[in-house]
Amino acid sequence: MNSQVLNSKVLVLNSQWMPIDVCTVFDAVCKAFVGKARFVDPVTYVTYDFESWIFEWTDAIEMAHISERDFFRCVEYGVKVPEIMIATKYGGQGTSSTVHRPKFSRRNVFLRDKNTCQYCSRKCKTEDMNLDHVIPKSRGGAMSWKNIVLSCIPCNDKKRDRTPREANMHLIREPFTPTAKDIQRPALARLKRKIGGTAPKTWENFLGKMYWEVELKDS
Repeated sequence: MNSQVLNSKVLVLNSQWMPIDVCTVFDAVCKAFVGKARFVDPVTYVTYDFESWIFEWTDAIEMAHISERDFFRCVEYGVKVPEIMIATKYGGQGTSSTVHRPKFSRRNVFLRDKNTCQYCSRKCKTEDMNLDHVIPKSRGGAMSWKNIVLSCIPCNDKKRDRTPREANMHLIREPFTPTAKDIQRPALARLKRKIGGTAPKTWENFLGKMYWEVELKDS
């Protein structure tokens, strides 16, 4: 099989048809084969499981109506290269513009605060950060959006069981309840990095505003 084809990019959508990731053709085929994803026809938007995808394109491949660059051969059949798939086992929001408030979770605090210590502004690895109660838990401080911030371990050790004022420390930004966009911007940035400088034209309806920021290429 052509390794270059298998390493080409497939846009991954969630169940709401929102872009959440980019994977290789090889990974997409593996996921579809075990039922974790369905391929999307980029023209009709009809979805196919692995077997129906093979059946749908077999005649076109055999009759050479599909360019050799657009399919690869397995032992028994040819497989049309997918460009878009839906991850059927993924329930997350990805980069959706949903109006619902994000749930209060450790992951979303890291996204809101951008892996940055809210006391010293240092950007750290996840394992070097803690969730800090601005008003200490021993003083009745709640585990909530407006009282939890990311803190690096040195700042966390310095603050201890005190308020920022008592520890002579200052927040670079008051904690707040984020909107979906506040949480999704980092996810969108990661997706843009994965896409790189070009994107197939068949992705444009799913990328929305991101479509205008990348160079398009013919499929």
